[in-house]
Amino acid sequence: MSGTPGGICFGLKTLFGRAVHCFFAEPVDSPCMTLGLLTGKHDGISVYDIGLTNRTSADGLAVGRPSAFVGRIVDRLVAGCFTVKDERLALDKARTKELESLKIEPSAAAGFSGPEQVLNSDFLRIHALKPENIVHILWTTGGRYLPE
Repeated sequence: MSGTPGGICFGLKTLFGRAVHCFFAEPVDSPCMTLGLLTGKHDGISVYDIGLTNRTSADGLAVGRPSAFVGRIVDRLVAGCFTVKDERLALDKARTKELESLKIEPSAAAGFSGPEQVLNSDFLRIHALKPENIVHILWTTGGRYLPE
């Protein structure tokens, strides 16, 4: 994972503090930042080290090793990470085109399943958050298949 998600997380946490909970979305076969954060090894571990392929339709997120700088900066800022299957990326990409007339690449669709994943976890209960008070912001650019 490169600097953009880390920079967005850093900026939002700097501006809004505890009112913001940032989650990183990554492809199932390429969860490098999740791996780096969970192990504390940051750029000292790769998805290949645990037998993953780093093959995904989400080219903008397909990074086998996380950024050392970003991982260490966001280590205490990011609320969590989740993975998304390529099939879900394709479905959300198609839905975005159909419902919003937006042409996005697969990696740009990674965050769409975030609210569902958070709502189906214990995160809201643990942090005493109410779903009706949540605003989901999704980053929808990046990668080599950037729309016109």
